[in-house]
Amino acid sequence: MQPPIAADAPPVPRAVLGVVFMTLFLDLVGFGIILPVLPFYAVSFGASAGTVTLLSATYSAAQFVMSPVLGQVSDRYGRRRVMLISITGTCLAMLVLGFADSLWLVFVARLISGVSGANISTAQAIVADRVAPAERAKYMGMMGAAIGLGFVFGPAIGGMLWSEDAPARPFLLSSALGAVNLVLAWRFLPRDEVRRDRLGAAPFRGPIARLVGVAKGGAPGLRVLILSYFVFNLAFSAMESTFALLIHARLGWGERQTGALFTEIGIVIIVVQGLVVGRLVRGLGEKWTLVLGLLVLGLGLTVTGTAHAPLSIALGSGVIAAGNGLVAPSLSALVSRASGADEQGFKLGVAASASSLARVVGPTCAGLLFELAGPGVPMQAGAAVVGMLAVVATWAVVAPASREPRPSVQESP
Repeated sequence: MQPPIAADAPPVPRAVLGVVFMTLFLDLVGFGIILPVLPFYAVSFGASAGTVTLLSATYSAAQFVMSPVLGQVSDRYGRRRVMLISITGTCLAMLVLGFADSLWLVFVARLISGVSGANISTAQAIVADRVAPAERAKYMGMMGAAIGLGFVFGPAIGGMLWSEDAPARPFLLSSALGAVNLVLAWRFLPRDEVRRDRLGAAPFRGPIARLVGVAKGGAPGLRVLILSYFVFNLAFSAMESTFALLIHARLGWGERQTGALFTEIGIVIIVVQGLVVGRLVRGLGEKWTLVLGLLVLGLGLTVTGTAHAPLSIALGSGVIAAGNGLVAPSLSALVSRASGADEQGFKLGVAASASSLARVVGPTCAGLLFELAGPGVPMQAGAAVVGMLAVVATWAVVAPASREPRPSVQESP
């Protein structure tokens, strides 16, 4: 565990903040580059739609298992070490993808990426360790901006780079960006001491144990929020993993058009999270904003899943992104509110485990539905489960709060 930060702690050094910002930006650019092209790359090796979605499930399964491990390693041995190891793993994974000559190597690359994919949470922890509590929201917002910008530029670059004559280019560029990232992190990230007094403390609890613990002993409201994390990411990951296949089946579009649509999704999420969600939360509160976001997400999935024209697919994609932009921050805020000061990391970690598990189940089910029932069925099924979740959230999260005394102006809704 890192030493506590005094309330009057100095600002984060600019070099540290800059390299963390750049680390997240490059990390998400590299991730985004392969997002619109990986399905077509896998298909070139003979993969079916179901097999393509298993690539997403493999990545998420590795994250689900390894995120708690890497988190505990960073607590005990330092954030910098984990960052350097994870960035190196990502570079190697992209090289394996670029030089793959068979489908099993593509799966190996995604497995390596998932195992080493702890950059975001560890980078945020570097800042949180060095910033006074009153300043953390400000700096976390800056980190979120870096993530959003990377997701905007990455898919557009990947779509433009793709060529049937040179399909490895997006992956090799992603690896090169990772190498730049590694040099920056090695040069500028501060060294941290090994906390030998902590090496034998806090026995490891895996993701399954954490989820079971909350399911058995958590408050009812918290259990519904963790369920919401799972269902939300289940529907969104099902969309993500079959989106390129859907628009290819419906419109005959390829990598460049897919990259443009993913860029649209990233831009809308940034706008909604940066300009809209704060105003809605002030007027409606996090709980009603969550319900509204789920309804918007369900509408977007319905429109996209039934669309057969470019305009309706582009419109549905934007509505999906808007729903995501409302749901994700509302859920994080509500889980944080449901957690005591000494259990924020644990409860948010449980939520992250639920998200990773959903990203294993969602793509797997989506691939089967795509092959057996039709291209639009994964999104239509996602819309159905999100709609049911909106009803459950209204009954279990919003309704109990409406029976409580109305908070004063100074209190958060």
